[in-house]
Amino acid sequence: MSVTFLRAAGRLALLTGFLLSCSGRLPNTAVSDDAAERGYSGLNAATPIAALIRERGIETLDPSSATPLLEQVRRELAKSDPAGTYAGVTYDLTRGNTLPKDWLVQSPARWGHRADDLPFYPLECKGCEPDVLLPSCDSDADCLNGGACRAVWPALGAPRRTSRKVCFGHSDSLVLPIHDLIVRARRSVDIGVLQPAPGTRFLGTLRAALDELAASGRPVEVRLLIGQYPPAGSDAAATLATLVADFGRFPQARLRVSVGALRTCTALDPCDSFSWPHAKFISVDGRAALVGGHNLWSEDYLVDAPVHDLSMLIEGPAAASASRFVDRLWLFVCSNVGKGTAIQWARYPEDPAAPCPAVAATVEQRRSHGTAVLAVGRLAAGITTDFANQSELARDLVLGAARNTVFISQQDFAFTLGRAAPIYPESTIERLIDFIDQRDGQVYIVLSNLGAVGNSGSTYSNGVSLAVFAHHLQEVARRRTGHAMDDRLCRNLHLAPLRFGPDAAWPRGRAIANHAKLWMVDERIFYIGSDNFYPVNLQELGYVVDDRKAAAQLVEAYWRPLWQWSSAAAVSGEEARTCIFREPTK
Repeated sequence: MSVTFLRAAGRLALLTGFLLSCSGRLPNTAVSDDAAERGYSGLNAATPIAALIRERGIETLDPSSATPLLEQVRRELAKSDPAGTYAGVTYDLTRGNTLPKDWLVQSPARWGHRADDLPFYPLECKGCEPDVLLPSCDSDADCLNGGACRAVWPALGAPRRTSRKVCFGHSDSLVLPIHDLIVRARRSVDIGVLQPAPGTRFLGTLRAALDELAASGRPVEVRLLIGQYPPAGSDAAATLATLVADFGRFPQARLRVSVGALRTCTALDPCDSFSWPHAKFISVDGRAALVGGHNLWSEDYLVDAPVHDLSMLIEGPAAASASRFVDRLWLFVCSNVGKGTAIQWARYPEDPAAPCPAVAATVEQRRSHGTAVLAVGRLAAGITTDFANQSELARDLVLGAARNTVFISQQDFAFTLGRAAPIYPESTIERLIDFIDQRDGQVYIVLSNLGAVGNSGSTYSNGVSLAVFAHHLQEVARRRTGHAMDDRLCRNLHLAPLRFGPDAAWPRGRAIANHAKLWMVDERIFYIGSDNFYPVNLQELGYVVDDRKAAAQLVEAYWRPLWQWSSAAAVSGEEARTCIFREPTK
């Protein structure tokens, strides 16, 4: 799941008891404008978005202004950071970026297929290529179950231009951008993942890429940071040992590899929250990056009943934004290592005198032409007492500037674990209600299906039905506008669970999971990253892109088929057979 507090029933029981006893501060978006006006003052890590806007004089955006929209966002975000401490860390506007031809990374990209028509190859693949655990092939005819024969990197030790082919299942192509990014490195590689550490095919891909770097003799600093959550946590030393197991074969290697595992806060700490890194990214030399929602969990993404997800590739100075963000997390690791298993660091080669790698070596790039990208992040709790959660403020500002349409693809809006009742991103929902009420705007929302669980045991549903969410939207609308908006909501708010084809569930009735974190305004400006709409207090990273051409590509390749199939199950909007907002409240 997106926050992934749990991976098995036993862990859930233990952790639920822990959370119920001490659920911590509310995240910044989980407070309504009215409550923020009444109950908050000052500026700190827990300040609600609405109170922050009031306290710092943050203004609404003007899409018709001659000032580019992302520059307006950057200017208003800077007001939340009076000393400029987090400029370049949790908000960083760069220009001169390029989106490569294959910049949009979605999985599984099988729109229109039946649920039993997604080819895959078991992770226990006997006689297969040892790194990717996929069958070798010469053509598609060699690939059982409708797989595709595709080229991958040469086997270790083979001539550099020697190609090999393997059978790809529905989403095995995810390994290609991961490998191809890493092997380009000349100075640094930053990787951010969520516990558990990568396994099977994704692990084999990382090892193959690092082995190639080791064989090259280039002096590259590699940092892998694992966001770890209670109760089990992660083992940085064990992950490191697995990654570098083959390095003894390369006497010429000048690779330095660090693995960190980090949790910055629990509700039992003075910071009074639950926080750990949730960002998913790979950044190479500060020149190219892969950022989005994909976890490197083979069992959830590459075999049967895969999770739907979305990430993006970018080239240019925005890649360095990702490394600067993770520098701040590594600084926390380096400053606190040795203070318990919540903060771990292991390094290859072992050298007690070697400094902890708090700063990545990136290449300065100054380019004026190209795509403007605003990297936005949040530092959550434990790292600083300052407000440094600009990702959510940016989201509310851009949604508040919508004029025609808002598209949203998310796992959930509500969060329940450790709470007596669901909590919602109230300030964000209020922006959507205002958009519908004041501008007659059209809002489209696609969410994960109730009860969705991955093969790993991770949940991709927070247990809140569309009916419960819809009732909350009604309550917010009445409170916000002073009148019932049921008819307007039925016309303007299009709400549906994810469908990718004609089937409502996987074989044997398993619910379909959505793990994307996408929002788009007016088919112009969009966000792809790790930050969920449902309110939790984790470290996050994503990109806001203002580019009409890229937005059109995203709509054509992802949003249009997503809505085409999901709209068949819509519970509101013109596509719905009956509107959930007109149903009696239970």
